[in-house]
Amino acid sequence: MADVVLNSAIRSNLRSLQSTTDLLAQTEQRLSTGKKVNSAFDNPSSFFTANALDRRASDLNTLLDTVGSSVQTLKAADNGIKAITDIVNTLKATARSALQSPLAVETKAGVESDALGDGVTAKNLLGGTVLASGDTLIVKDKDGADVTVTFGTGANQVDTLDKLNAFFEKNNVLLDATFDATTHKLKLEADNSVANSTPPAISGTATGATNAFTTLTFSAPVLDALAAQKRADFAEDYNAALKEINTIAKDANYNGVNLLMGDDLDVIFNEDGSSKLNVKGVQFDANGVGLASIAAEDFYDSSSINGVLDQIEKSFKIIEAQSAKFGSQLQIVQTRETFTKDMVGTLQDGANSLTAADTNEEAANLATLQTKQQLIVSSLSISTQQDAAILQLLR
Repeated sequence: MADVVLNSAIRSNLRSLQSTTDLLAQTEQRLSTGKKVNSAFDNPSSFFTANALDRRASDLNTLLDTVGSSVQTLKAADNGIKAITDIVNTLKATARSALQSPLAVETKAGVESDALGDGVTAKNLLGGTVLASGDTLIVKDKDGADVTVTFGTGANQVDTLDKLNAFFEKNNVLLDATFDATTHKLKLEADNSVANSTPPAISGTATGATNAFTTLTFSAPVLDALAAQKRADFAEDYNAALKEINTIAKDANYNGVNLLMGDDLDVIFNEDGSSKLNVKGVQFDANGVGLASIAAEDFYDSSSINGVLDQIEKSFKIIEAQSAKFGSQLQIVQTRETFTKDMVGTLQDGANSLTAADTNEEAANLATLQTKQQLIVSSLSISTQQDAAILQLLR
């Protein structure tokens, strides 16, 4: 079959129509996808560069989920530390309440001299014949070191009850001296800070047979049943609160990671893993913060209670140091999270700038092409009128 022969005008209009139709299809695709580069055929350089930017943005977006989870893990640890701090404050308040309650000891440990003679008074311990100038009495200070008391009227010697007590205080000897004017006996007792303890035995030339102190060992302290029970109740409250530290530490878990029970956390910030932060977990149960359960006896006298309070203050320092460390690491992770979000936006903007279509421009192009298409169709119709006229003559 012979090919249809078209005149030059029709052929020209047909080519214009085909070109316009192709441009219309391209413009409609750009408007429907919002992109001016939809495949490598449109612009290879822009297409592959945009794909690389989009891939990196997608990788960073995936990492953002992990970083966000890490932020919550650190916040969970921070919440746990705050709660533990509240518990330690409760422990401190309990210890102070015990300290202000009645003394648990009714009779403190003591050692008493023999009668020193009728001429002895609190203002003149050397007025008799039993305790003589130059006699010594060796006792222990609070650290267990020997301290020698020398009786007499010379420098650094004692001859009155007031001087003896002042000497004890100056040399950190936890004893109180009293004098019974009726029996003319000198008595040494543990002071209130160590009321529930028994001091070491005394020695020196003022002790032993025929000397002032024939008894060398201190009697045992005697408890006040009601006061001791009250302080024992405080100790029980202390131990009950202490257990809550262990519970809180175990419950400070987020998504299977517990920084307060020794779990470590690796926070990765970029797609190749070269930028990351290692958060070291800690053991933050009661033992981890330097605290342990106590016995009722630990609240019987002020020295023991002050020892507990000292340990609580050390615990606060441990908690504060770790809280500051976690806080600093949380700030770093949050800063990197914000940076990564901004970076994802920058990458996506970069990809869009290479491939995104200007919808206003494409809409204008569509309207222009549609008008052009109508004009071409009209021109094509006119071009065929000549052939139609010849056909009419043949009829």
